[in-house]
Amino acid sequence: MNTTFLLLGLLKAPAWAGPGTALVGVEPGAWAHLHPAAEAMGGHAQGCFHAAGVCALHFDGDPPLEVLGALPGVRYVEADALMDLAPGPVLLPDPGASGAAPPSDAQGTADCPDLWELTLLDAEGLWQTASGADAPVVAIQDSGFLTSHVELSGRIAGGYDYGDGDDTPEVSWSAGVPGHGTFIAGLIAAVPDNNVGRAGLAPDAQLNLQKIADRTGALYFSYAVDAMADLAEGDLGVGVLSYSIASSSTIQSFDDAIDALGDADILMVAAAGNCGTADCADGDNDRFPLYPANHAGDHVLSVAGSTRDDDFNPYSHYGRSTVDLAAPGVDICSLGVGNDRAFTTAAGTSYAAPLVAAAAALVRGEHPGLTAVETARIMRASALDTAGLADRVRSGGRLDPQAALNTALPRLTEPAPLSFDGEGTLGLQVGNPGAEGQGLLLIFHDPALELTPLEGWTGTTLGPGARFTLPDAGTITLADTATILDGTLARHSAETLVVRVRGLAEGSFPMQVRLVASSAGADYLNAPYDQGEADPTGFLAWTVDVRVTEAWGEPVDTSPPSDSDVDTDAPPDDTDASTDDSGPPVNPPGGGRCGCGGGSGGGFALALAAAALLRRRRG
Repeated sequence: MNTTFLLLGLLKAPAWAGPGTALVGVEPGAWAHLHPAAEAMGGHAQGCFHAAGVCALHFDGDPPLEVLGALPGVRYVEADALMDLAPGPVLLPDPGASGAAPPSDAQGTADCPDLWELTLLDAEGLWQTASGADAPVVAIQDSGFLTSHVELSGRIAGGYDYGDGDDTPEVSWSAGVPGHGTFIAGLIAAVPDNNVGRAGLAPDAQLNLQKIADRTGALYFSYAVDAMADLAEGDLGVGVLSYSIASSSTIQSFDDAIDALGDADILMVAAAGNCGTADCADGDNDRFPLYPANHAGDHVLSVAGSTRDDDFNPYSHYGRSTVDLAAPGVDICSLGVGNDRAFTTAAGTSYAAPLVAAAAALVRGEHPGLTAVETARIMRASALDTAGLADRVRSGGRLDPQAALNTALPRLTEPAPLSFDGEGTLGLQVGNPGAEGQGLLLIFHDPALELTPLEGWTGTTLGPGARFTLPDAGTITLADTATILDGTLARHSAETLVVRVRGLAEGSFPMQVRLVASSAGADYLNAPYDQGEADPTGFLAWTVDVRVTEAWGEPVDTSPPSDSDVDTDAPPDDTDASTDDSGPPVNPPGGGRCGCGGGSGGGFALALAAAALLRRRRG
């Protein structure tokens, strides 16, 4: 096992953690009998975390894991352990004083004269829209904090020391990097415009400081499990967790605690990890996972480091499918712990992650209807594409907070099956908890169905051979009929679009409904042709069954043509679903009572397949 250390050394731990502690996964309803059973074995319960479904039991000697595992309602039993921590951030000398302070901490002061990352991220422009005053509380889990630092004045909403079991999450001087947590706190919420140090990217945000190291500097999984359980179970107002510790191993209770954060709608932003040398051999997280950055939850964002020129930092870990985006992570100046006005400079993904956490908090504050998963999706989709990051991170880009604030996020509720005689109405529930955007609602259907929007959005029906462009799939050629509705997705909106449906023939017809949005922040959010339930945000394509029990008007013959109906002199039909960039788009008349026949079988499937092939991954 690779055991190198990011933050904390392998030191003697207090008696209530480590070798004598068992972490027990417990089914609901089994809590009551676990305590007396543990006491009968000579142990006692340190605490039970209902959100994560985990109990911590302490024994004077080695815990009886097999006996505990045989108890009813026990899902698993594992021994507490130190994290196998990856290489840590690089600390540089204090920048020192260099003349009079500029008028704004966003531009730098004598303490931190070069806050290049705030300039790159357009912090001044960002704060005109959102400063963090309305943001959810940001939690930080780390080795301890200098809470008396002048830059944290008025910024601490709460905190706890999970290593030592008290209310003071003070600096652990035995830790490998004692100032790690304090440095991160300054990046998120350092006080602006006080002519000291720097401003945080979310300067008016509140912090919950969770110390997950003990007085010896040791970090056990049980400390982090306890802290995460408090976030998931408590009413602390936390919407984002910044986590800049990376372990080459994980245990089940730690994974369960991270999952509990997702259930509590808390976004976790995790550092991807650092290389000890440039371009290290194990820097690809796709092949060599680190935790929690590689946790599979959709509420977890993994962050790599980028440079001043938006290139990849060669000392950063990366992962084309497992690391979500990058953020500035070199030559960063923030809070030190030498005294209440100390500052220092450092580099590493430990300091890229809190910038993303701060930006995510601003986004959730500005758009309070967003879920943690939706916020993660927006942070990826709005990332600024750069050549140096294209093959390094999932989004292909670097954090762009302003674009994230300006991104619309469509929601489409699954329509109910529809059955009618001749004519009926389909209600489509459309929402957008993000910024204003343009919505494109595509309804693929049999030509025996005639669709007309009754209010709100405009509609056009296109037949086979027509071409149109989707923001996420390029230009496609239809192999079947589609009605396209176009309208504005208002900011923080929810509405029901009413579509009149006329059945020109009797029968059952599948209808696929799909919503795409573009906005000033991101051209689109990745929404592949798939069933909505395959994606936790629930705004992908839905298929609804439409049953017509009696045709409206003259019935339409939808049967295949016989040989005698085929015109052998007609040119071949080349309107199969494919990309086609030649010539102007075809816009055949739509909505009329045509006897165009056809069905929803092969052509419908081909149209979806074509769009899937054309889809560009982004978010």
